Amino acid sequence: MLGLGFIFRKAQATVDNAIAQLVWGLLMVVPLLVAAGFATAAAASYLHRVYEPEIANLIVAGAYALAAALMAIIYAVRRAEPAASEDPKAQDDKAAESQAAESGAGAAMNAADREVMLAALTTLAPLTIRPVLTALFRNLPIVLAIAVAAFILTRVTEIAGPDEALSPAE
Repeated sequence: MLGLGFIFRKAQATVDNAIAQLVWGLLMVVPLLVAAGFATAAAASYLHRVYEPEIANLIVAGAYALAAALMAIIYAVRRAEPAASEDPKAQDDKAAESQAAESGAGAAMNAADREVMLAALTTLAPLTIRPVLTALFRNLPIVLAIAVAAFILTRVTEIAGPDEALSPAE
């Protein structure tokens, strides 16, 4: 029983570390996404003043498509560089080393770690579902308000042009 306590503490530390890295990553990425959204809104507003709305929307869409294409090209180039830069003898040596590691004690430890993690997750899942659902239902008005606000903000409204008069009588 003493050995299992160490394994569970190690698994808990691993899960805690992974969750902490995820939370910190989200804390860094979410403000950047919000800033990108506001920058896109400002650019779209400026482009709507300069060009027609359809052309402005196409320019913004093209900018995002260009950014995605550049990221895909960079990803493909960076992924292909390590494989192309190594000579065949080094690749054969690495393959032999990986097979030796898989057949040795490292693979047993990795398999054991995976088994412990899977057991911990299957054990904790039923325990975490109830608190999550309780928190969701406790905050249901806030969740519904956010859903309604998201629905309203994503609707497209027709804006009257400068030559059209807006009057409350019509």
